[in-house]
Formats: sequence, structure tokens, C-alpha cells
Amino acid sequence: MPLSFRRPLISDRAAVSAAVSQSGARENDAAFANLYLLREKYAIEIALREGMLFRRYGAGFRAGCWGFPLGTGDLRAAMQLLAEDAAAQSLPLRLTLLTEAQCDTLRTLYPDAFVFTQAEGYTEYLYRRENLAEMKGSKYHGKRNHMAQFWRGYPSAEIQPLIAENACYAVEIAEQWLAHRADPEEPSLLYELSCIREAAAHFAELGMTGLLLYAEGKPIGMEMLSEISPGIWDVHFEKVVYGYPHAWSVVVNETAKCLTEAEYLNREEDLGESGMRSSKQSYHPDIAQEKYIAECVKPEVFSC
Repeated sequence: MPLSFRRPLISDRAAVSAAVSQSGARENDAAFANLYLLREKYAIEIALREGMLFRRYGAGFRAGCWGFPLGTGDLRAAMQLLAEDAAAQSLPLRLTLLTEAQCDTLRTLYPDAFVFTQAEGYTEYLYRRENLAEMKGSKYHGKRNHMAQFWRGYPSAEIQPLIAENACYAVEIAEQWLAHRADPEEPSLLYELSCIREAAAHFAELGMTGLLLYAEGKPIGMEMLSEISPGIWDVHFEKVVYGYPHAWSVVVNETAKCLTEAEYLNREEDLGESGMRSSKQSYHPDIAQEKYIAECVKPEVFSC
């Protein structure tokens, strides 16, 4: 029976998260919140069968691609279903945003059947939580200096947990951040703001958590996260109001201190932007997770 793909619904969270957790995935595109919030941008469709999660993309960089099947089911059977879906659409079977480990699995299951290319700009940056919480050593000297300057300037500043009841403040912070940008009408930034609004509106249903930073009696910084799989959390959004440059490091540090159940924080990819890459590297990632595209060049390995 062929897979029946459809757009993800909030009610899919439990089943999707179970499949992702069982697979031990740590990539941000497997986070349910991302599948839901980015469903229109990438025309994301999902299918669930026998504990396995299947993803199909119809727009953007991922158009005409499938995600690596996640779960504890029969991977060969899952790949067969994807091959059949690709054949039904007269498309080559292309899997996108694969980890090196997933590529190795395909090489083992189907020797010489796939060609692999690196997805430039989609390297993910993962950090051990305690490193961001403690920021020890000379490599974090600059970050500690920023934090010290912030706390000296705003000794009465405080942090509060970000919850559904105050998630509207996270939206306000994002709106203020965007308003002071030189490119406030840039489509990708406007789309991000719409995602932040939707995340705030469905905060609990999406399994979100986070932090608000207050200074001068008002919210000036925020971070929004969700769990990908046990111990692996994705940083979806992080913003600081214009005029508080030293607050960025404070938001990162305080979030890591508070989220004690996390082992790693995935601060996502740099999308090939040098400024974003420099920012992510400045926090000294423990893992730079490269991503790949796999295209099947021997469809005969699947008996479609």
C-alpha cells in the first residue's frame, strides 16, 4: 500500500516525536516544531506508518526530495516505500539533509546505488550544554566580557522562563529586533517573524520552552527551543532588542544554565551566511554536523 502524504498537523506531534526520539536523531529538520512551522515554506508533507516517519518536500532547496526515514521500523521496507513514491511521481529518489551516519547506512544497504553531495550552508552546529552554561577557558573570554558588561550596566536585570502565558513578549522582542534592521522587509525575515508568532500562539502544543531576559523593567531578549530527541534540543529563535548588544551572550548562557535536561543544543545551520557562521563559531561548537544529499542512480535496487 503506497504512503499517503499530507501536511503535518499539531495533533501529529506525539507520533512524530516518538519516531524521531526512537531514532536518536539530533538534526534540526527532524524537530516536530520545525516540520510544522516550516510546512508552507518547504511544502512539507509527512506520512506515518508502523512507527516510522516519512517526510516529503515540495518547495525551496528541498523540492523534489524526501527525508531519511526515522523510527525503529524496517529501514529497507521504508526505503522501498520511498522508491515507490518517487516512481509514482516520475522523479528520481533524492534524499536531502542526511547526516554522515545516514549516508553510511545507505552505502551499506545499497552499495554504489547512491551518489552523495554535500549540502553547502547546511552544516549544523551542536554545543554541549554545560560548555555554554559555564563558558570556561580562554576561548570564551570575549563572551564572558560581554556578559560582565551587561550585568554591570543592568544589575537589576532578570530572567524568567518563557511559557505560553508570556510568549507574546517573545513576539514583541522579535518585532522590535526586525524594526531596527536595515532590511525589515526582507522576505525571509518576515517569514521568520510569522513563524515566531505561530510558535507563540501554539507554544504548549508545539512542546516549546525558552527564556525571557528583562532589563529596565521590560523584556529585551528571548530564546525559544524544543526537544528533538532525548537530550537534544533545537534553538528555533533567538532575538535581542536593538540597543543591548551585550545581551546576546547572556541569553545563550542563561538558557544553557536553565535547560539542565539538555545534553546538546543544536543552534542550527548558517545557511552560507558569513556573519551567521562567525556568530555560531564564536560559541565554539562541539560538533559541526555536515549534511548531504543522496540521489539514487541505480533504481533497479528497488523492485518498484
